[in-house]
Amino acid sequence: MSVRTNDQILHDRVNLPRLVKRLEKSVSQDDWSDSSQRDTWIKAQGTLQRIRHARLLLKNVEVDDHGTSPASEHRYQRLRATLDQVEAFVTEVEQKAAPPLRRPTPILPSIRAPITKAADYATIPVEATLIPTEDTTRSVPSADDLIPSSQTESLPSEPLAPPTLPAALSVTSNITATPTILQNSRALQEELSEQLALMATQLRRNATHFSESLVKDKSVVEAMQEKLEGNFDFMKKERIRLRDFRGKSGSTTCLVITSILVVLVAFMLMVLVIRVT
Repeated sequence: MSVRTNDQILHDRVNLPRLVKRLEKSVSQDDWSDSSQRDTWIKAQGTLQRIRHARLLLKNVEVDDHGTSPASEHRYQRLRATLDQVEAFVTEVEQKAAPPLRRPTPILPSIRAPITKAADYATIPVEATLIPTEDTTRSVPSADDLIPSSQTESLPSEPLAPPTLPAALSVTSNITATPTILQNSRALQEELSEQLALMATQLRRNATHFSESLVKDKSVVEAMQEKLEGNFDFMKKERIRLRDFRGKSGSTTCLVITSILVVLVAFMLMVLVIRVT
């Protein structure tokens, strides 16, 4: 069990009453019958998940509360009872709104059975290899040794193998047709080579178009650079002119203010002289 810090303990103590109050408010105020059945079921699933988280917080808070008092025990019981009521209500709503379980449609009936042709079996060459063993003549007894002499005369002298077996072996050995698997693989390789050729052609066209776009964009960028350099030079000239105009206008403003002050003083002196005389 990991050691919990004081910040985590305080965080759980603060969030537990808020979460329980929010759950109780959602059950008492929200209308669970307005939305569709699927939305109600999804909402109930989310609420049950939050109830489980609230129970986990309550368990952690009870474990971390070493000095338990009767007031804290009563508070924990009240929170636990509230969670039980909310969980019972939400569980009932979730069971009513749960979608019915449906068995998925089987895929096996929709799969077509493989079609086998006699020609496919005829084109497959059959080869047999006989591996000689040592001391074959000594280990395998002859037919004369196994059959008594009295019965040897009554056995027919013809071979036991059916007469059609050599003919079948000769037919299968003379087959020179190409197997169907090789034909399918060759057709697939041809189709892939055609697609690769088309992709290479399209890639070449895209590269050509991209290079042309770069050339056009380069000319536009050069034109914008020239305009920006021209605007920069023009702004430098205007800045110098503005600095000169500000210096001239400052001196002119001082002269105007001084003239106004002189006129006001002269006017006051004239009024004073006229009053005195």
